[in-house]
Amino acid sequence: MRRWLLLSLFLLPLCTSAQTQSKEVPLPERLESLVNERFEATRCPGLSVAVASHNQIVFSKALGKADIEQDVPLTTASVQRLASVSKPITGTIIMDLVEQGKLSLDASARQYLPELPAFYQRVTLRSLLSHQSGIRDDVDEEKVLFSTVHYPNSRDALKAMMTYPLAFTPETKVEYSSRAFTVLGAAAESVTGRSFQQLSMDFFSKHSISGFALDDPYAIVPGRVHGYLVDRTLNLQFNDNRVAGRDYLKGTTGEITNAHYYDISNRYPAGGFDASAEDLLRFVIAVDSGKVLKPDTADAMWTAQRTSDGASTVFGLGWGVSKWKKKTKMVGMNGLELSTASFLRYLPDSGVGVALLCNAEGAKGLSELVDDILDDTLQ
Repeated sequence: MRRWLLLSLFLLPLCTSAQTQSKEVPLPERLESLVNERFEATRCPGLSVAVASHNQIVFSKALGKADIEQDVPLTTASVQRLASVSKPITGTIIMDLVEQGKLSLDASARQYLPELPAFYQRVTLRSLLSHQSGIRDDVDEEKVLFSTVHYPNSRDALKAMMTYPLAFTPETKVEYSSRAFTVLGAAAESVTGRSFQQLSMDFFSKHSISGFALDDPYAIVPGRVHGYLVDRTLNLQFNDNRVAGRDYLKGTTGEITNAHYYDISNRYPAGGFDASAEDLLRFVIAVDSGKVLKPDTADAMWTAQRTSDGASTVFGLGWGVSKWKKKTKMVGMNGLELSTASFLRYLPDSGVGVALLCNAEGAKGLSELVDDILDDTLQ
């Protein structure tokens, strides 16, 4: 889905339009006013925002509903779907395995997954993490998006997509790929002997990271919110230029509807983690503080990768990498799924970060709100 793809890219603003507020007003009060003022216009059933400064969470707010039908209010502890903001988490898990010597960034994916076709020989873990692998997201995209198949592990999910030919020679260009992360998850499974679900929980336990779960539709995930569609006129735009309406809603009334059912086990590593905004931000702070990876490893992960002709890109290793207002290094990612929208921004030099999560597709003005929150925090 093109809209899903574009919002999943780490597209950063050149400027922002935050309202000028007096520095005499404490930052939490300014942010409270800003978020409250914008909430209704976003159309989010529930909106979670967490903000850090100097690697300390200085603001956390939850507005609206976690579940409209059951009239359950959203709280700062509510667990939301992270969509493609899961990719930086998976990238960090992969780099942890690299530090342990279990994976090598420049090894062929076939070294760990010999079942891959021969044309994968030049596909390295580095190219997978930096969206330079050539693995295509535009084949059977609708089938992937609406999948109801429940896969026990990423290696099984890989079987459904590994025969598609590559779109280009690896490392010669950048093309955003969620399926590349399924390959990464399968490689991690190969060297650990654990499913991606298990090895990711092992990682969180090892580093004393709490609050994360996989979005297994059959599992009981405490605090997990319900997902919605808030703009039923919004078309689905796919990467092969097809446009599809919401025919599945024929006969269903109401401006807001439940999200279309999907089982994200076919792409857990790309978009399947759940967490609160606070816990997501705590994770990023832990990575920057050297509590998860060695500083040199984190720095390499947050360094923009280059294509074979030397051109710089907007991706590090699993993370989006750019500069805030063309000056300050910033890492993070955006995400969009059928039931959620997610945003993560973090500036390592100042320890300033924003995590914003909305439990709906079709929300409005979220990117602008994130930019304005970040701009105000940096004043």
